Amino acid sequence: MRRRNEIALYAPWAKAFYEREAPEPERGGGGAEVQMTQLARALGESGLKVAHIVFPVDDPLLGERDPVLIERTLPHHGIGPLGSLAEPFRIWGAMMRARARIYVFRGSGRHVVAALIFCRVMRRKLVFSGSNDFDFAEERPSYSRRSVALYRWAIGRTDAIVTQSEQQLELARRSFPKVEPIVTIPSFAQPTEPAGERPEAFLWVGRLVDYKRPLRYVELAAALPESHFRMVCVHKTGGGSQELWEELAARAERLPNLELLQSRPRRELMSLVERAVAIVSTSEHEGMPNVFLEGWGRGIPAVSLSFDPDGRIEQRELGICAGGSWEGFVEAAARLWEDDGLRAELGANARAYLRGVHYPAVVARRWLELIRELLGP
Repeated sequence: MRRRNEIALYAPWAKAFYEREAPEPERGGGGAEVQMTQLARALGESGLKVAHIVFPVDDPLLGERDPVLIERTLPHHGIGPLGSLAEPFRIWGAMMRARARIYVFRGSGRHVVAALIFCRVMRRKLVFSGSNDFDFAEERPSYSRRSVALYRWAIGRTDAIVTQSEQQLELARRSFPKVEPIVTIPSFAQPTEPAGERPEAFLWVGRLVDYKRPLRYVELAAALPESHFRMVCVHKTGGGSQELWEELAARAERLPNLELLQSRPRRELMSLVERAVAIVSTSEHEGMPNVFLEGWGRGIPAVSLSFDPDGRIEQRELGICAGGSWEGFVEAAARLWEDDGLRAELGANARAYLRGVHYPAVVARRWLELIRELLGP
């Protein structure tokens, strides 16, 4: 019989981080999958029995302390009642095989509804881990009201909520007052050597969605023609994302200082991070962007138009946040392009900040406290 696990994490696209070969870019997993994989490994290092529910893994490469992988089938793309019912059954089947006492689901969506039903029927505990401020909002772009109502109903009945920031903590407490505990646990950042490459360009990385305001980055490139800019876009064909991609491509052709790049495997992306002048954000809302953490670990500062998680960029001098001011945003980028000393100072601050707040030993300790509380005596 399969072993009983103390905790199981659900992040299907994290399959990419257990494969021997570099995955296809569009299936390489994003920030949420990076975080769940690091959590699974950190909890395994602590001695817990951990399972990770993922899509089928091609040619797996696992270490001694890696979690047990529970492979679930790929999503059902049918339409009508069959398509709607098939996905929950696939989630339930994987959760059953994981045989865990606690399940951790990250990010809002209908998968949380399926998880809650399973945990209530099987008398297991469910932890919701937020990945974006939108997870705790009453409305969410690109989601129907019915979908938002369903996953908010489910989140409000979980056994614990984990937020990435104090701002998310306040949102969660207002939105889900009956959930206890609700705690803030910072995201993981792996110890990394400082970037040794000569900075070449500003770097923007993200999905093509309206709230990330990718066109503002194009406008920044136009405002600073002597500087160089790279933009790595994750987009799906069809819908608004395709329209944004076409507009970005058309504008990039007119800007010789802007390199528009499609998504790529993690190793290639980290090479771009190491050669960045700064990591740029134009988003209205985020959680704790993984690309910020990757940059800070390498001594690369952040430049943000408006988003600043808990005010840390400004308070800890991890970069520059313009507070929504376009003129301040352009000025900040210009300063970092010209001033090697400022970049080095901010980069050193960022590395020191990560050591005290985001390194695995620090973050894992917080998760272990929560898990032991939920497991009980």
